[in-house]
Amino acid sequence: MKSNILKQMNKLSKAMLYGNYWKDNIVYHRHDVLDEGVNTLEQNGSCKLRLFGVKDTNQIEDTLVKKLQQKEGFLFHTVDQMSAGGRAIDTDTVNPLTSRVMTGSSSASCANILRGINDLAIGTDGGGSVLAPAISTGLYSIMAKGMGLKGIEKKVSTDNIPFVPGVGIIASHFNVCTEVVAHLLDVSLIDAKKLEKKDVKIAIPRKGDHTLPDGRDMAEALTTIRKLLDSWVTFKEVDLTTIDERKNAIKAAKRLFKNGFDGILTAEGPVDLYGLGDSIVGQWGSLGYALQNNGGKYMVKVANMLNATAISIPAENLSTGFVITVPEGVKQGLVGIALGDLIDKIVERPPLFSRYFFDNYCHNDMGFIR
Repeated sequence: MKSNILKQMNKLSKAMLYGNYWKDNIVYHRHDVLDEGVNTLEQNGSCKLRLFGVKDTNQIEDTLVKKLQQKEGFLFHTVDQMSAGGRAIDTDTVNPLTSRVMTGSSSASCANILRGINDLAIGTDGGGSVLAPAISTGLYSIMAKGMGLKGIEKKVSTDNIPFVPGVGIIASHFNVCTEVVAHLLDVSLIDAKKLEKKDVKIAIPRKGDHTLPDGRDMAEALTTIRKLLDSWVTFKEVDLTTIDERKNAIKAAKRLFKNGFDGILTAEGPVDLYGLGDSIVGQWGSLGYALQNNGGKYMVKVANMLNATAISIPAENLSTGFVITVPEGVKQGLVGIALGDLIDKIVERPPLFSRYFFDNYCHNDMGFIR
């Protein structure tokens, strides 16, 4: 127990130091988190502390933050800067993984997780602002609008599509995402191994429907996942050629859900590595259009506008991920999360990535000045 207390206080102390160092991406830094961490460990010396950030937007209700604070070990640490105007890229923030322009608009929230400031963040998603930055940084996310986590005010997208933002969780590990969503919604998760194949029908793209920015066929990028999940899920290849354009993607997804599909599985990315998936960039002639199309964003752009729940799991390639989009409803969302859990157990991120970004508080390296 004593060892854990020291480890957790080391983590908390370093997280606060990192927060001071990277303060340009932090709107508000709660120093009270130190006392809260001490009080938590005094009551339960074996507790594992989880620090979280909140995106700087009034679309996230105070009640959500307060409810998460009530969960043992979860400490509200920072208010994270969002990209200017909610833009799909954040030109003020560098992706700590790829060194490219950070994907928005929950950009600082993802960057702060990789920097060791937080373990997770609460963000909002209009057209991919939770899912896309999570994929670009090798993190996990659940955008749970379809289960009832959503913002307050209606907005209009750059494509003139009205929507209410969804609220989602971005985290270093998938079990943290699921634990938080279950707590905020007061629901019990489904044991993924109890899914019955005959009850879950998932749409996947046909070979040739899409070539990802890195040159791979989207359907082929799903081959391994498809084989390993065949015991739990019935996959059906469908025409998904239109999902690179937002309005057509919405129509295609609605049609599939109406026809009894329980979800859509896509491989997406590399996000903002070979291009910039940003509508403003896309307005600048053929070059801007090509850059936007090489942003690697497909269903992530429309999941919220479908009032769906969407889950992103990091794939084996840099800034790529598997995206599960399921129709509106708590039960449907739980099925999607269960599938995400199965995929998480199949796909592993590089061990060096985890050691470097998530275990950095364990390092004893000291600089020249003692």
